[in-house]
Amino acid sequence: MNRRSFIYFVTRSLAVSCLSGLVPISVWSKTAFDFALEGQNLIQRGKYAEAVAVLTKAAKLNPESDWTYGLLGRSYHGLGKRREAVDAFRNAVRLNPEDVYSRMMIEILTQTPLPKVTKQKEDTLTSLELSAREEETRMRQHFDRGKDLSYKLNRVVIDPGHGGFDPGAIGHSGLKEKDVTLDIATNLNQRLMQHGTIKSFLTRRGDYYVPLSDRTAIANQFKADLFLSIHINASTNKKASGSEIFYCSSTASNKEAARVAAFENAVLKFDEPFKKQAGYIDIEEILFRFEQKLYWQESSRFAGTFQEKFLSSLPLKNRGISSANFFVLRRAKMPSILLELGFISHRTDERRLMQPEFRDEIANAIFRSLA
Repeated sequence: MNRRSFIYFVTRSLAVSCLSGLVPISVWSKTAFDFALEGQNLIQRGKYAEAVAVLTKAAKLNPESDWTYGLLGRSYHGLGKRREAVDAFRNAVRLNPEDVYSRMMIEILTQTPLPKVTKQKEDTLTSLELSAREEETRMRQHFDRGKDLSYKLNRVVIDPGHGGFDPGAIGHSGLKEKDVTLDIATNLNQRLMQHGTIKSFLTRRGDYYVPLSDRTAIANQFKADLFLSIHINASTNKKASGSEIFYCSSTASNKEAARVAAFENAVLKFDEPFKKQAGYIDIEEILFRFEQKLYWQESSRFAGTFQEKFLSSLPLKNRGISSANFFVLRRAKMPSILLELGFISHRTDERRLMQPEFRDEIANAIFRSLA
């Protein structure tokens, strides 16, 4: 049973119990899902040893749950047991090949040699151990990127900020952020498509508005390995210039990051709110809340690696890496970053951004940082 089957099972069970009101939950015997959910709660409280104990029970009750093995991997990782963590994550990927997070953790944990174990002869290996060995070979091929990025990028969703009735920031000469971001994003998309090693998708291809929540949903639907949102900054401080990389966090890393996030989130008033039916239990949301900060942590690491390459050949001031609660990044189920490529309110930056050659140079710098 995979995670979505779990979700269906528990939602149905909760619905039946609510309708009947006859059988107290306390008299039920614990299911694999009960143990897995308990393990998840223990992980959140930092009780990794206890989490391993209950998640091991969950895995015995239901050995086909990729979600359980993913949680087990996180528990072992919290205890510093890398080999056990890798084994658990490999089981998660075996059961669900589209588990991007587990694949990512396997790569991170195997970048340095794992502790040596006594070798076994081929004829003494179990079928599961043989499958794990085959999976290890496939993993090494999938993540063969030397020391560049921590995992291989197969799919990237590029988000040109703003659009349609939302122009974004506007410069002294009337240059609109929405036009610059679309031009850079389209250029980058074409480069990636021509290169052929990374599949690339755009959240918009013309001058129209896409709600912030839909932009992230597109990245999730395409099962992207990276969500890249492109923007141009602006400030009342006319001297502010340069490029900055942001990733998502629950609180802003500084006042300037909070200001940028507030500006980018301001368009939320135009988004149609999603209304849930009364009594609706969103189990998927419960699971995502646990995973969310892990995606944010990996976004932070990715931003650092990306920045080293990106700004090396551009005449833009390096404003560093910051974080804040950007709505467009908040729901991404993969590492995600937001690029502020210069200040449209700064006359020199704006003059450069008006030039097609400079926008082409930016797209090429992003491309080289990814490919």
